[in-house]
Amino acid sequence: MLDAFVTLIGLPGNLLVLLVSGLSLFLGAEWLIRGGVDLAARFGVKPFVIGLTVVAYGTSMPEFVVSLFANVVEQSDTISLGNIIGSNITNIGLILGLSAVMFPVHIAFQNIRNQLLFLLAVSILLYTLSLDGTIERAEGALLFLLLCGYLYAMYRTPQTARGSFEEVKDEHRPLPPLTSVILVAAGSLMLSTGAWAFVKSSVWIAEYYEIPKLYIGLSIVALGTSLPELATSLVAVLRRESEISIGNLIGSNIFNILFVLGGVGLIEPLNVIEPRTVDGITTLPFPHIQFLVMIGFGLVLFPMSYRRHIIGRLSGALLLVGYFFFYWQLFASG
Repeated sequence: MLDAFVTLIGLPGNLLVLLVSGLSLFLGAEWLIRGGVDLAARFGVKPFVIGLTVVAYGTSMPEFVVSLFANVVEQSDTISLGNIIGSNITNIGLILGLSAVMFPVHIAFQNIRNQLLFLLAVSILLYTLSLDGTIERAEGALLFLLLCGYLYAMYRTPQTARGSFEEVKDEHRPLPPLTSVILVAAGSLMLSTGAWAFVKSSVWIAEYYEIPKLYIGLSIVALGTSLPELATSLVAVLRRESEISIGNLIGSNIFNILFVLGGVGLIEPLNVIEPRTVDGITTLPFPHIQFLVMIGFGLVLFPMSYRRHIIGRLSGALLLVGYFFFYWQLFASG
């Protein structure tokens, strides 16, 4: 029934559905984070741990739910993979680049060194696991176990983040317990319905224009699911909370790989290559370039932040140029 409706409304209708469902993903993540943070605080969870778990989990939920629907319901595995690769590229290239152009991002390199190294390691691991064309359940379980280890290590790390929990989280007053539960439930519902509609319309547009689904996942889907990270980072930068901004983006990229692809792969194995027919010949291209670009955007943060402990406007502009050049090349060669 939904497939018939998606076909009936045509291109303008599907573009409108993308816009509305993208807003639903954004609001759903915001409500989930808001309610989850209040509930966690009521149980005495440390603010530092809340930021590394509830907030990172909430901003990665659009990617998880969209990837799960794409893989399990639509059998569009490459949308799931493209969503994560594209989201990680968007987080660094577009969101961090835009944030740095607005206001230079000040960050002590020693505070992000270990997380950058871990992000690089899990990115290379994901690339290695994907070389055979699939992410099996055992490989998904490995990624998910690494997430558990990462969270445990963060929990055991001394609380070094500046500021109080109220400074990090919009300085809201505590919510009544029932309100927090309602926000979590409503946020989860909006995420689920928004993801379903988002994937359906994305698949229809990909088929309408004969665009590889991997490319749709890398672009439209990735940008839509990165809305929570975009909002969180821009608010943090406007408040001159640079560490929150860059920490949110690095943590989100780690969660995207370990939580989203690990969790989705654990539920249903992922095929990470998509058959394409060119001049009557069917090929199975593996997204080597896209993987390498994702890893490269993580690597470039080392020289940018190592010496001056700042990602300035020039560095931000270079990130933006690299981001838009990648997508121009992607569709020009596709």
